[in-house]
Amino acid sequence: MNSGLLKTIIGLFLLSIILFFAGIVLFKTFFPLWYFSFFPVLVAIFFLINSGFFVSFYRTVSRPHNQFVRGFMLSKVIKLMIYLLLVLIYVLLSPKSAVPFAVTLSVLYVAYTAYDLYVMVNLVKRKKEITTLPN
Repeated sequence: MNSGLLKTIIGLFLLSIILFFAGIVLFKTFFPLWYFSFFPVLVAIFFLINSGFFVSFYRTVSRPHNQFVRGFMLSKVIKLMIYLLLVLIYVLLSPKSAVPFAVTLSVLYVAYTAYDLYVMVNLVKRKKEITTLPN
């Protein structure tokens, strides 16, 4: 496994742990009526989906530019569709906790997307620096 990918997955795991404990603290102290039992599973789902995204991203980063962009956009669309499907299924199965679920999912989406962007920008910047170095 690529050392950069391993660092990224470890960072993603740490982000997941932080978000999990912050969510539990917030739900138990400030929003006890909004807690839903699917919350820990939701954090795990975000971790797994984003881990798969990073594996895919690290595979496509070494390809030519047009293949990289195509692979990147495809993985982002697939990720977004999975999230939308998750929302739809949860809202249909548990409409009573749909609002807390949607708010929590939105917060998790923003946090994980921010991490995605941070990693991707640094990786693409490094790739660009390596390809523009003189021989």
